[in-house]
Amino acid sequence: MLSSIRSLGVGHFVPFVPLLLVSCQSTGSESVATSETEVATKTVLVADRPDPLGLCHELKDAVQRDSLARLHELVAGRPHPAGSPGDEALIDWMAAYFEELGLEVEVQPFWALLSFPISAELELVSPERLRLPLSEDELEADPFSAHPELDFGWNAYSASAEVRGEVVYANYGRLEDFAELERRGVDCSGKIVLARYGGNYRGYKAKYAEEAGAAGLVIFTDPSDSGWGRGLSWPEGGWSNGSSIQRGSILTLPYYGDPTTPGMPSTEDAKRIDLADIGLPTIPVQPIGWDAAQSILHHMSGPEAPDAWQGGLPQRYRLTGGSHLKLRLAVEQERRIARTANVVATLRGTENPEQAVVLGSHHDAWTFGAGDPCAGLICVLEAARVWAESGVRPRRSISFACWGAEEHGIVGSVEWIEAELEGLRANGVAYLNLDMAAMGMDLRASASPSLQRVLARAAELVPTAGDRTALEDWLERAPGPHADGLPAFGDLGGGSDHAGFVAHAGLPSAAVHAGGAEGVSYHSAYDDLAWYRSVVGGDYASAELVTRMVLCTSTLLANEAVVPLDPARFGPEAVRHLEDLTRRGRETGAFATGGSATDAVALETIDPMLAELAEGLAVHGERVQRLAARLADGSAGLDDERRGAINGLLVGWERAWLDADGLPGRPWYQNLFAATDETSGYAAWMLPALRWAVEQGDGDLVRGQLGRYEAVLDRLEAKADRLESLLERPTSGA
Repeated sequence: MLSSIRSLGVGHFVPFVPLLLVSCQSTGSESVATSETEVATKTVLVADRPDPLGLCHELKDAVQRDSLARLHELVAGRPHPAGSPGDEALIDWMAAYFEELGLEVEVQPFWALLSFPISAELELVSPERLRLPLSEDELEADPFSAHPELDFGWNAYSASAEVRGEVVYANYGRLEDFAELERRGVDCSGKIVLARYGGNYRGYKAKYAEEAGAAGLVIFTDPSDSGWGRGLSWPEGGWSNGSSIQRGSILTLPYYGDPTTPGMPSTEDAKRIDLADIGLPTIPVQPIGWDAAQSILHHMSGPEAPDAWQGGLPQRYRLTGGSHLKLRLAVEQERRIARTANVVATLRGTENPEQAVVLGSHHDAWTFGAGDPCAGLICVLEAARVWAESGVRPRRSISFACWGAEEHGIVGSVEWIEAELEGLRANGVAYLNLDMAAMGMDLRASASPSLQRVLARAAELVPTAGDRTALEDWLERAPGPHADGLPAFGDLGGGSDHAGFVAHAGLPSAAVHAGGAEGVSYHSAYDDLAWYRSVVGGDYASAELVTRMVLCTSTLLANEAVVPLDPARFGPEAVRHLEDLTRRGRETGAFATGGSATDAVALETIDPMLAELAEGLAVHGERVQRLAARLADGSAGLDDERRGAINGLLVGWERAWLDADGLPGRPWYQNLFAATDETSGYAAWMLPALRWAVEQGDGDLVRGQLGRYEAVLDRLEAKADRLESLLERPTSGA
């Protein structure tokens, strides 16, 4: 799959030695340095490979908090937005780090359309003249906040323009919020819209403001959402303060990756779409903190906003500012093709090296990125160290991926996927995403159905406080919906690098996360080591928990004789999603209220239009579950040929959900099981072609999409037929 990576021999490992000497507070763990002799003595011959469960225990016990703390200082000590000098330095450091571990290293450069801030101004023009702050306060308690490489707050891909206008308040800037403004007779044409963060991806706030005719958009952080309405503000507590500004991209394209090369790798000489044909934002957009927002809201005198639109600032929020209140907004940015890179290191498998488990996190950040992404990036780096220093070579390859330019629009991972698509679809086992993963001690995951059981098994191997396991804690917080002993899993939507693996490549994927810290510094200048160690914890227990979790998961996926994917889970999960579609369809008018289904599923919860599909998926899931039980009972007696054929079948099972035509209006999204939604950018649309039809409120469109799912079911049944035939074939020599 990774044909561009050079091959290294078995046992070619070198110790991890920090590449930079940095000060680091002690966390009570042993030094990460290991002599080359010690590493060599731990090299395990393939014939002596330990069993996967024993290996899980060995690897998880090798995680070192001192190592995680030191890695955090190395990757989050300097601002490093995509395409910046800090970004380039981090890429070079990560490549050298992986090379010192003896891993096979690929630095994949790509040339993508990125956005760079030049200047921005926001001021009250009347009733008073007042320049509003666009940068965070420098805090004595947070020395990182005075770093000379910090940019002012900005939204990538904003149009460069200067506009003046009256003010309209649009709540969260969601589609329904602009519909409510229209219903109330509020005209946004030529106005500067003020919207608060939350409720949807910021790019859709800009999209809907632009569609409503706004001249510009100002987005602010409201204290009720992430400030003193939740707890004490930084630096007294962990929540946003009045100057905190959330940076971020505002792209809303029907695909991820480089905007100029949809579906194709963004090489230096790639053929590109003309910028005028992409659909980039055409209005200036500027983020601010609530101190600046209060100066605007204070002067607004129009009709009161609905109670649900009231935020946390001490005045009534109003829909319009009145003719006396005018703002001036000036934004200048540069959009240009710029070079950055992914760094991917691989521990080559011994039996099926073409099959790969990928652990990944992006490496770029709007500022320091101590939380986003580096609280997950350090887990990828530490997992690589532990695997490399173990001396064990797994059956299947494991890749440790550090993606570039995720913050601009999930660019780097998609460019890698598009370059490796054929190999990924043929041999990709799973992708585990660790973006911003270690933010507390409450472990959870959003995951493809086929990965849910192996994630639960891994969590059962990871200890937590009081002789408990991570699985016990997870089940206590969030029991699953199917009464099968599994915890609740989230559905994979957008917002991070798993999106391309799920929606375009069709790989089983999971986003692993441990949350619960009392605060947020998301995309602000305060997303630094001072904030992280004060709020999440300087003991790095959270990062230890996440690293242990992904080490155990990757061990099971890469080292069990039969790949522990569970395609039977698609049955009950798909039926659950059809129930959700029924509820939504009755809201939109796509389905009549009431109705019943067949006896094979919950009768009152599935619309008759979906009943046959629901029954087919339920029966298929039960069939595959029976086949899986037979496989488990007889796996020890499988010869190499049959085991290899079964593993190949399991690895490719999920691709039965792919459809080359993609979703209506979004052909890049080719997975008919899961996709990012169309209107918020973060949420998941499950069974998305059907969901699209349901959202149109048109039963005929639903019927039109059902045929595509019937074809998926046929492909799934063909895979089940193949598995059954492999299980029934006599063992060689019998």
